[in-house]
Amino acid sequence: MTQTQCDLLLIGDVVLPDRVIRNGHVAISGETILSVGEAERPLAKRTEDYSGCLLFPGLIDAQVHAGSHEGVKGLEDATKAAAAGGVTTIIDMPFDDPDPVNNVDLFKQKVDIANRISTVDVGLYITARKDGNYKVLRDLVREGAVSIKLSTYEYHPVRFPRFSTGEMYEIFLEAAELGIPVAFHNEDQELVSHLIARAAAAGKKGMEIHGAGRAPLAELVADAQILELAASTNVRCHIVHSTIAAGNRIARHYRERGAKISVETCVHYFIFNDQDAIRQGAFLKLNPPIRAEHERLEMWKSLAAGEIDLVSTDHVAWPISRKSDPDMAKNGSGVPGLETLLPAFYTGAVRDHGHAPGLVAALTAENPARHFGLYPRKGRLTAGADADVAVFCPQARRFEAKSMTSWVKWSPFDGMDMAGYVRATYVRGRKVFENSQLQADPGVGRFVRPN
Repeated sequence: MTQTQCDLLLIGDVVLPDRVIRNGHVAISGETILSVGEAERPLAKRTEDYSGCLLFPGLIDAQVHAGSHEGVKGLEDATKAAAAGGVTTIIDMPFDDPDPVNNVDLFKQKVDIANRISTVDVGLYITARKDGNYKVLRDLVREGAVSIKLSTYEYHPVRFPRFSTGEMYEIFLEAAELGIPVAFHNEDQELVSHLIARAAAAGKKGMEIHGAGRAPLAELVADAQILELAASTNVRCHIVHSTIAAGNRIARHYRERGAKISVETCVHYFIFNDQDAIRQGAFLKLNPPIRAEHERLEMWKSLAAGEIDLVSTDHVAWPISRKSDPDMAKNGSGVPGLETLLPAFYTGAVRDHGHAPGLVAALTAENPARHFGLYPRKGRLTAGADADVAVFCPQARRFEAKSMTSWVKWSPFDGMDMAGYVRATYVRGRKVFENSQLQADPGVGRFVRPN
C-alpha cells in the first residue's frame, strides 16, 4: 500500500474544538489541509517540527480598521501585524479615510489593493449610503462583502456617520432579504453627549470624562433599540463590541425568542479595567471605553455562560501623535491589537481562567468563519480547509511594544507578562511569519468572499 505524501507536515499539539491532539500533525498539500492526525504520519517533502507548541487554526480578526489613519494602503501594515499575531484573515471595516466603502467602485478598488499589498487574507465590510439608496447594497453583496456596518453614534459626518432609527429600519429590511448580517457600533449618541457634558460640569477630567460620558447605560440603550429593530425585521444582527455582561444577557433573551443575534467583544475588555485606563490615558482610549473591574469580571462570567460568540481586536494603528494631545477628546480612539490577540486572550482565558485552548480557537477562528460565511474553508484544522495555521508557543514571555512588526511601536499591552507567543504563521500553506520575522512579501494575501 502506497503511503500518502504531502508537501508540508507540521508537527505539534493540534487544537481541535473538543480536544488537543498531543504530538499530532497537520499535513498540507498545496494550499489545503490534507489531513490532521495523531497516528502514522504521512510522508512529506518538508517537515516543520513544532513539538511543544500549539497548532491553532489561523485566527480571523473580525474587527480591523486598517484604513482609518492612512486610507486603504493601511492594509499593508495591518496584514503584516496580523501575520505576526497568528491572524491569517482580517475582516476590515469600511470607514476608510477619506471615504467609506459604500459603492461598488470603492469596493472594487479596495479588493484590488488588498490583493496587491496584503500578507494575510482579507474579508471586507461595507456600509450604507446616507442618501437613502440602499439598493446598492445588493451590488456590494454580489461583489463579495461579508457584512454591513452601521453606527448609532456619529464619528464623522461622511466617513463614519450615524444612522437614524428610520434609516436602520429600512437597511435592516434590505439586509434581511439579502441574508447578509448587519453589525453595529452600539452607543446612544444623545445620551453620550448629555453624559459627557454632565461629567465635565461635575469637574471630571480626561479619561474620567471619557468613561463617565460613555457609561454602560449609553451602550445598553443602544443595544435595546438595535435588538428590537432586528427582532422585528428578522435580520441577522451583530453587536461588534459589547462591554457589559448585562448587554450580553439582553442579546441572549432576544436570541431565545428566535431573533438572529450574535455578540462580539474585544480582548482588551477582558484584560484591562478603568483604573488601567486612567493610568495609561490615551493609550487605552477606546469607544466603548474600558469598564470598571466588576464589569470586567462579569464579562468573563458571560463568556463562560456562552453569551459571547466572537472575540476580536478593533485594531487601529494610530501614530503616537494621535495619542498625545493634552485634550483627551482630541486623541484618536482605538488601539493596535492584531499582534496581541492570541497571546493576550490565551493568557486570560487559559492561564487565568482555566478554559481549554479549544475555546480560544472557537471564539477567534471557527465562530468568525461561520459568522462571515467563510466556513469550512477557514476556521478549523480539518481536511479540505485552507492551510491557515498559527503556531503558538505556550512559554511565558513579556510583550514589548518596541519589538512589534507594525510600524507603530506602542501598545497598551506593553510590559504584560503573556503565557506564550506566536512562533510562526502559515497562510494557505505558505509560511508568512516565524521567529519574530516576516517570511513573505506583500501580495501573498487574497481578498476572500463568503461561500
